[in-house]
Amino acid sequence: MDNFILALRAYKSDVEIHRHSAYQIVFTTDNPFHSTIERKKHQNIYGFVIRPHVAHACECSNSNLTIINIEPYSFIGKIVLEKLKKNNFKVFYNNDEFTNFFNISGLKFSIYNLVRSYQSNKSGVQKDERIEKVIAYINQNFQTEQFSLNDIANHVFLSPSRLGFLFKQETGSSIMKYLLWTRLRRAIFLILTNHKKRITDIALESGFYDSSQMNKYMYQMFGVGPLKLRQKSDLIQFLEIESD
Repeated sequence: MDNFILALRAYKSDVEIHRHSAYQIVFTTDNPFHSTIERKKHQNIYGFVIRPHVAHACECSNSNLTIINIEPYSFIGKIVLEKLKKNNFKVFYNNDEFTNFFNISGLKFSIYNLVRSYQSNKSGVQKDERIEKVIAYINQNFQTEQFSLNDIANHVFLSPSRLGFLFKQETGSSIMKYLLWTRLRRAIFLILTNHKKRITDIALESGFYDSSQMNKYMYQMFGVGPLKLRQKSDLIQFLEIESD
């Protein structure tokens, strides 16, 4: 599950200000909506794209939204990063702007069309082997409570400061935020696929100290808690992306 997309369909439900360690694509399937991004309100929009850790909220009481969270170091994440250039976000005021940005004009926007459109560009995405090793290390060890930045830096023979700079440059996220994202990603997968498993057990299996810590970070990064997420499980899907 190294590369994946998490898609949530939000039906006429406002989302409070939050931020997370994924690239996010949000678009409406019917009526325009309002969004606050970095404290600025954008009214009557049809979608937006944001980098990781950008504070945002949505008012969609009259709209149906599709919310797509993209793994920061997936090939699609890298392409979105390149498209955003130095911008933290891009807002779209009509559907044509939205589809043109993703080079899928003439197609209905969906996560499947997005992946299919970029699949051919996958081989052209350059990746840093050191960052790939760090990603692999985090995926293998994220359940460990004691997780040191020094340990990760030593693993790739870099200083913590140099590694931190390279990681942010390549992924748009800090290492520790990416670690948090990886733990939450695992927790969400367990919440959605095992309805009988206790939230406390899921928190511990995902590397959190307890369920309270997991709840706090889930609210901060998604605007909803684990129980509400489980209630909406029929509106959420994981799409795994084929690894290189």
